[in-house]
Amino acid sequence: MRKLEMEFFEEYRLVDNICKDMFQSKKGVTEYIEQMEAHDAEGFRQVANWNEKYKMLKHLRWLRNQIAHENGAPDLEEHDLGELQRFHKQLLNRRDPLSALRQARAGAKRVGGNQKNSRARTRAEYEVYNIEVSGKKKINPLALLLLIGVLACVVVWLMG
Repeated sequence: MRKLEMEFFEEYRLVDNICKDMFQSKKGVTEYIEQMEAHDAEGFRQVANWNEKYKMLKHLRWLRNQIAHENGAPDLEEHDLGELQRFHKQLLNRRDPLSALRQARAGAKRVGGNQKNSRARTRAEYEVYNIEVSGKKKINPLALLLLIGVLACVVVWLMG
């Protein structure tokens, strides 16, 4: 086993143990991933980069399984160890995706009163990011802004 693989494997073991303790489960990181899957729709709306963090965790688990079961992980890179170490720190500081989701829920309950109102407000806030066009299609406001900017540049160029 290469040095990088040993460091990664040890770091993963630490993270896995934290997750086992968090969930009182034998599945560790797998349980964390399953919890993200169970709360995917809400997490996507309320936690920045939820999907990227989910995919990263699945990738890290896949790398760990390669090391454990296939005698090495040729795809393992230094930045993978860095990602795992960052996730470890996030867990310890309660800045991980599931902690962020719990904090967002707590904030919504404090601000919004009952659960039904906070869900409606969250959905409404999420919809602000999309502009409805002709009843069904939606345009991302950033794309619309970019399009307007490009058109303005073309008009100025043609006039000048």
